[in-house]
Amino acid sequence: MNDKFYTSLQMREAFHLEFLRWFSQKVEATRYCLKGGVNLRLFCRSIRYSEDMDIDITNVRVEGLQKIVMGILSGRGFTDSLKFLGIEKIVPPDMAKAKQTETTQRFKIHLLTSAGEDLFTKIEFSRRGMKGNTIVEPVSASILRSYKMGPLLVAHYDVTSAVVQKIHALAQRTVLQARDIFDLFVLSSQYEKGQQEKILISKAVLKTAYDNIFLVEYLQFRDSVVAYLEVDDQKTFSSSSAWDEIKLKTANFLEEFKDEKG
Repeated sequence: MNDKFYTSLQMREAFHLEFLRWFSQKVEATRYCLKGGVNLRLFCRSIRYSEDMDIDITNVRVEGLQKIVMGILSGRGFTDSLKFLGIEKIVPPDMAKAKQTETTQRFKIHLLTSAGEDLFTKIEFSRRGMKGNTIVEPVSASILRSYKMGPLLVAHYDVTSAVVQKIHALAQRTVLQARDIFDLFVLSSQYEKGQQEKILISKAVLKTAYDNIFLVEYLQFRDSVVAYLEVDDQKTFSSSSAWDEIKLKTANFLEEFKDEKG
């Protein structure tokens, strides 16, 4: 047993990493692509942890994917590989209730820890097509080192594609999410100017995304973003003034795209 203490956020992240390791051994990199918050955390230097993991999948049948995922989650080897983190048991989803369609396959999982915690996480696969530039890269060594994990290659969306996806999410979600604004704030420092011509986003989507930035209040940001940061980062961002600055920075970032498109 490792004597290092891992937080609930870290245990979920380590679970996601180990799942990706086992999953990538069974599914070719051309058939899946990591997206969303986990992608930003592992490859785009995001300081925000994610409770859930989202993956685009193609050319893998519903039944086949279900068999692969459930085989991993139920396997003793996979469970044993996480015990040093304090995860004692993995409770796979009830497949009689799980959403398993041609477009979405959702796996709700409980991680039972040695401290008596029941940590919820979800892995969701989408078959709505690969939307963006996919690349295969090693996960950040600093993240892997924190869990004493070996090298790991994962197929994921690049920064440009992540920006596009987040702008559309900010414009098109039924319920606005503070994390979309924060994620664009993070991506704004990594996106190379002059790449706008490679991004196809309508003026209407850009305007809606821009306007939506100013509709999200600090309390939502505190509860859905700050709560998923490390303690030291929470101190930095735990104020309404910090949230105002993030919104302003993100709005300025979107202005660059609006100006580029005339």
